[in-house]
Amino acid sequence: MKQLSKSIRYAYWNTIKDINPLFVEAQYAVRGQVPSMAATIQEEINAGKKYPFDSITELNIGNPQTFGQKPITFNRSVLASMLDPNILKYQSGDVQRRVKFYNDKIGFQVGAYSQSPGYPVIREAVANFIQKRDATKNRPSINDIILTDGASSGITLMFNLLLKDKNDGVMIPIPQYPLYSAVIAQCGAQQIPYYLVEDKNWSAEQKQLEEQYSKAKRNGINPRILVCINPGNPTGQVFDKQSIVEMIKFAADKKITIFADEVYQENIYDPKKKFISFRKVANELNLDVEIYSFHSISKGITGECGLRGGYMEITSKIDSEVHFQIHKSKTIMLCSNTVGQLMTGLMVTPPTTDEGCSEPTVSQYNEECKALFTSLQRRAGIVTQYLNQTKGVSCQPIEGAMYAFPRIFLSDKYVQHARKLGYEPDVLYCLDLLKETGLVVVPGSGFLQYPGTYHFRMTILILPEEKLLAKMKIFQQWHESYIAKFQ
Repeated sequence: MKQLSKSIRYAYWNTIKDINPLFVEAQYAVRGQVPSMAATIQEEINAGKKYPFDSITELNIGNPQTFGQKPITFNRSVLASMLDPNILKYQSGDVQRRVKFYNDKIGFQVGAYSQSPGYPVIREAVANFIQKRDATKNRPSINDIILTDGASSGITLMFNLLLKDKNDGVMIPIPQYPLYSAVIAQCGAQQIPYYLVEDKNWSAEQKQLEEQYSKAKRNGINPRILVCINPGNPTGQVFDKQSIVEMIKFAADKKITIFADEVYQENIYDPKKKFISFRKVANELNLDVEIYSFHSISKGITGECGLRGGYMEITSKIDSEVHFQIHKSKTIMLCSNTVGQLMTGLMVTPPTTDEGCSEPTVSQYNEECKALFTSLQRRAGIVTQYLNQTKGVSCQPIEGAMYAFPRIFLSDKYVQHARKLGYEPDVLYCLDLLKETGLVVVPGSGFLQYPGTYHFRMTILILPEEKLLAKMKIFQQWHESYIAKFQ
């Protein structure tokens, strides 16, 4: 057969015009323009190009182990033995006991599909965890627990189920985690922003909820879901009980479903604050409101982002047909990965003497968790302190989660300069910060922000702590020098 001329260009079957426009519209700033440029710069450094720094520092994503956070020994030992039974004989008696417990329920068949909602033994463990956490007699049914590949897949599943058309709307906190705006766009639904009040440490105000709800209704949008992120991402606030009560009462009154994103529930650093679940408060209020709550192994102390595990709880009585459709949709997708399921079980079932574990095993587990937590607590303090000591920067206290979301005060001269170059001001700021220091942060516009204000998100996860201090000093010096050029 005669070969085709090399001058003939390949005719692609699919171009951007053939892609679902809803997916093209979706944006995810955490891995957007600034991180993309960071990857290019790192490749150039590796190829020998000179920059004012030796490597980039990825502060754009909450990925604990990439900064050197060590996994919990007990968890990994159990998981390793489930994956390779040949090493079980080298493990401690406590690890062997837990592996035997899982093996009796699951078998050494981690490579096989589980039930689509997940292993029953792990769902039982999650139900027990929720009951103990909330100190309630109201234990969830395992039929209301679905194991997921991180919280994101559960949230995406429920958005796809509940959002019917372009007139449906989702009330999202601003600033928000970009997963929400992205999946709303993919579903063809509408964002309904409700602004958190920065000067009140990113509080959620009843007046703002009412105003945005009414505005949406006037515009022909049907508010279906209220997203509540607690502790906050990117803002780091921890809602008190009264705030949760007000949001639940609002949702009950308007007949809006609540999505309670609670993946940072272990990451609360302010000793005066504590985690209170939406489920617990709703049960105490005895109100008729639908709540779906989400948790993950990616954050907290577990920090196993890459293993992709978590759960979704249907936290209230719902229509039996809706319940069936949720399970049917999960069945179509098959089970979440079994390694993540096992790690979810380990997250919610720490070793205790009550189950027969030895004191040394329990002590080692508790000491590892305490060391990780207190280090995170110190790092939250370091970041808050340095940001607030930087001229032209203001940061609310990092009460929880893994991020700071500081406000940067940019002059009119700078704003005009950025827009003349075709950039949002905070985007240009973050790009220049990257090119001159190697620090990768996410522009606040990617999380949405109150009009006329500018922010960025950075993680607090850098280890060791001395390195975090050094990077904060670099930021402080750069920022004050950079901003001075536009005064």
